Amino acid sequence: MASSFSSHYGTNRPQELVAAAAADQMTALALTDRDGLYGAVKHIGACIDLGIAPILGVSLVVEDRGRAVVLASNASGGYAALCRLISRAHERPQGEAARVSLQDLAECAAPGEGEVRRRLFVLAGPESEVGAAAASRDYRSTRALLRQWREVLGEALRVEVVSHLAPPGEALSTAHAVRMLSAAQVSRVTPVLTNAVRLLSTDEAATADVLDAVRVLSDLHSTSALQPTDQGWLKPAAAMKALAAEICAASTTPISAEELLAHTEALGRQCQLDPVQDMGWGQPKVPETSVIGIEGDPDQELRARCEAGLAEMLAQEEIERQAEESRAPGSAGSSEGPVNPSGAGSPGSSEGLGGPENPAGRGVARARLEHELSIIADLGFAPYFLTVAEVARLIREMGVRAAARGSAVSSLVVHALGISPIDPLQHGLIFERFLSRRRSTLPDIDIDVESSERHRIYRAVFKRFGAHRVTLMSMQNAYRIRGAVRDAGLALGLPEEEIDQLAEIMWRFPAREFRRALEEKPELQSLAERIETERSSGRQQLDLLVDLSERLDRLPRHISTHPCGVILGNNDLLKLTPVERSGVNGLPMSQFDKDDMDPMGFIKLDVLGVRMQSAIAYALTELERTTGEVIDMVKDVDYADPATFAMIQSTHTLGCFQIESPGQRELIGKLVPKTLNDLVVDISLFRPGPMGSGMVKPYLERRHGYEAVSYPHPDLAPILDETYGVVVFHEQVLRMFDTMTGCGLDVADELRRAMSKDKSGPVEIFFREEAAKRDYSAAVIDRVWEILLSFGSFGFCKAHGAAFAVPTYQSAWLKTHHPAHFLCGLFEHDPGMYPLRLLVSEARRLKIPLLPMDVNRSTSSYHVEATSVAGLPVWGIRMSLVGLKGISKAELRRIEAEQPFASLADLRDRARLKRSTLRDLAKVGALDALLPEGRKHRKDLIQWVESTNLEYAKKLPARQVQGQLPLPIGDVEIANLPTGAGELAVQEIVTTELDLTSLDTSGHVMDIHHPVLQGAGVSFAEDLLSLRNGATVRVAGIRVATQTPPMASGRRVVFITLDDGTGCVDLSFFEEAQRNTGECLFAAKMLMAEGTIRRTGPRAVTVQATRAWDLRGETVPGRLPAAAGSL
Repeated sequence: MASSFSSHYGTNRPQELVAAAAADQMTALALTDRDGLYGAVKHIGACIDLGIAPILGVSLVVEDRGRAVVLASNASGGYAALCRLISRAHERPQGEAARVSLQDLAECAAPGEGEVRRRLFVLAGPESEVGAAAASRDYRSTRALLRQWREVLGEALRVEVVSHLAPPGEALSTAHAVRMLSAAQVSRVTPVLTNAVRLLSTDEAATADVLDAVRVLSDLHSTSALQPTDQGWLKPAAAMKALAAEICAASTTPISAEELLAHTEALGRQCQLDPVQDMGWGQPKVPETSVIGIEGDPDQELRARCEAGLAEMLAQEEIERQAEESRAPGSAGSSEGPVNPSGAGSPGSSEGLGGPENPAGRGVARARLEHELSIIADLGFAPYFLTVAEVARLIREMGVRAAARGSAVSSLVVHALGISPIDPLQHGLIFERFLSRRRSTLPDIDIDVESSERHRIYRAVFKRFGAHRVTLMSMQNAYRIRGAVRDAGLALGLPEEEIDQLAEIMWRFPAREFRRALEEKPELQSLAERIETERSSGRQQLDLLVDLSERLDRLPRHISTHPCGVILGNNDLLKLTPVERSGVNGLPMSQFDKDDMDPMGFIKLDVLGVRMQSAIAYALTELERTTGEVIDMVKDVDYADPATFAMIQSTHTLGCFQIESPGQRELIGKLVPKTLNDLVVDISLFRPGPMGSGMVKPYLERRHGYEAVSYPHPDLAPILDETYGVVVFHEQVLRMFDTMTGCGLDVADELRRAMSKDKSGPVEIFFREEAAKRDYSAAVIDRVWEILLSFGSFGFCKAHGAAFAVPTYQSAWLKTHHPAHFLCGLFEHDPGMYPLRLLVSEARRLKIPLLPMDVNRSTSSYHVEATSVAGLPVWGIRMSLVGLKGISKAELRRIEAEQPFASLADLRDRARLKRSTLRDLAKVGALDALLPEGRKHRKDLIQWVESTNLEYAKKLPARQVQGQLPLPIGDVEIANLPTGAGELAVQEIVTTELDLTSLDTSGHVMDIHHPVLQGAGVSFAEDLLSLRNGATVRVAGIRVATQTPPMASGRRVVFITLDDGTGCVDLSFFEEAQRNTGECLFAAKMLMAEGTIRRTGPRAVTVQATRAWDLRGETVPGRLPAAAGSL
């Protein structure tokens, strides 16, 4: 049976197939996906849940012999042999399909040491060379080939008999099944009956046809032979018995249907796996402690390390306390100094680690550590924590910025081991949100690292733990609407250009809702009209496109490497998961995804490459290079810096981690953060759950005093005090459950999880009964349950918010105090949600000079450079040559290696650039410095590039002294060029820059149109704050962001951000405005919009649009010419 994890072949998820088998009272079910065990863990999990015996196998190409199905036997090592065979099949050069040889099959199927039973069974069926010979009615070849297979495989071989009731003469006909059965009997190979299942029911046949077309890159008309009938479905026992009778009745060999079915059942019994015994199902598998140098008790080792870490932190806290006292007003040496992030605790949370002057705090810390260690010891998870600590140590020693994120930040053990910089006691975090005795699976400890260093970290982990204990994790990329439209269009034979146009207007809705979207979404109105026109004329191609696209929804489309997942296991890892080459330097990748980790007991370590971490690291490196200043972002930064919070409150947070989106800029304008904890709250509020459940408005109104703070009961005041009586965090939900029921925090987290899975009924009964026992009134119970039901499943984990708040503040601090260096880091690593060209606008706003590309100064990286403005020294950012489209890595290396260049001819001769690269460098001004001073213009330079003889470039001897300049050779060409071509106009320069670098560094693309826009009554971003609330306004600019976040109403609201050269304009389009705007809502790159000013805070202003036009359209007010630059 093939599931949807057989790429572009199966149509249903394993869980759906198992459910159908259980409904038909089947006792066992085999999953035999193509080329791997991608769906195996899900299949086994579903079988366990429904009481069906699981069988695992794979369909593999056997070199030039077609496909064969391989089943793992339940003999010792059967499953491991299957994993080893599949891994061997994928040991091919990148791009080659998986395949094995007959000898590979024989080696892996051979009995294990001390065993007599085969570890694998091989089924030669319709897709094998044996089946192909039988389809051609070549009886002699059929038997000869079957004998060859039997000689190599012996008792491991079976003949797979299949009939899909295809017309006689085809491979899946009853006549073909009879020939396969006869060959098996004559060759004395045991036959078995299967239905080669790829469908749950006949209804999925059309879906399978599309998948076939996509798999072979053809259209439906050319692939009909791949599925001649719709009979490859999961038939019940009665139907298979009837099929066996039909085949055996037509056979001339002496075998009955009962015998054929008995052979099949016997094979099934030999292949039924015991997941616990054969795969270690649910049992944690971590690297042996000896691998990380631990010979003794891991619990004792963990305790010793944590106590040492705690003592170090207590000492550091005492140093900081004394330093604070010395800076106190009136004390000697008083001065401003940094506030450590761990000291910026939650309001109402006084549990710090505590120094010698705070013995109560120290006692709390030690009690918390003991509590966590006892739970970890009871669960046997100490080796896991030590393993993750070793990975964190490895990353730190590489000099890479790293920090834990997620619920792991709630653990004092994680903090004491140096994995997380966040003190959970200072932030009031709860360990049970991360781990408790009621959890049997390994918790997740995710680590954020510099994205540019992620692959280097992967290689270091492989080296440290050994390639037999580490793999990368895979992920299945599912069909979404655009991919579904593209592949369905391919299957229907639509022209590629039309497919691209159709896919372009699809915007973030599930493929299964395509037909509904046609009725509701304005941007699809013209497509809906085309479908109706086609239908009335008798053509249904586009209508069929909709149907086929809906069928593909959420089916796996292709496998890829998980962007951050690393799997760590013990010495047996490769016996438990097949691996294949990943796209990350060919490192091995498991065929299992993140949802398979807990059942398999593997460590899933998410090493998340965060571009902001790289940007910060690069900014600090540039700061040290240019000024000599070395900054420790934890110890040297004041986390209560007024200037930084003033910048955040201004909403000029473009480029800042987590707070640069239009919605976040609006929220911080309303919230007005003043402390690090305010940022924790802000980040936690700006999530789909809180935003969608309506908890933001009451929080803001209470924060600013527009609404009185109230609590449903005094017992809950300490829990809800920091958020003004509004439930925001998961941690608050846990404490509320615990306070009112006495259930304990571990049970409270299970109750919260149950509510998030729409299982609130039993939770409500428990809550009401237990709260009543503790003498809470019915009114209080009703009110609190209403709050829990509304917010409990939507809140945000405070540990997540605390982990994000630190890099958020760090990025804001750098932007405030070292803006040029910070923006340089952003240019280099591009971490934001906006295109890089918006950073150009931000640099202009901050008056940071953007220095153009220069072949003598620019490199393959952006860098900060001293310059001057109006005679005053400032820091500027030198543009990188890597931004030039079409320049090769080899050309970049040669330019950097040969810099500086004395002349144009010197550049030509030693850098040996393509003419197109020279031309583009000239167009963007990168060669201007090499022009004879005052004598030529850029147009003359471009003319020289077009006419110069590039064959003249010779390999010159290497320079003997670094920086030595060769003699200029051949400059007579440029000297003799006629002048007078003139200089490029500003519009030409900007357009050229956009075309070749996507950055308009010499001037904003909208600048030249400002007079036209002003004539059309357009207001600019920098002026919007001065307009009154409700004023009608017209704005225009280049689209830089489009979002459709979930809303509490369930209705779609489209948020668009425009860049007009003076700043960002944030627009919201509600349903009527969407209808008025039509297709250009998502398609137009330059927009003009009308609407009303919406003031929601001191610095929060948006435009609620009523309609918009494509600025390049024919009917808009103040239409712009087409030559506005390519965006």
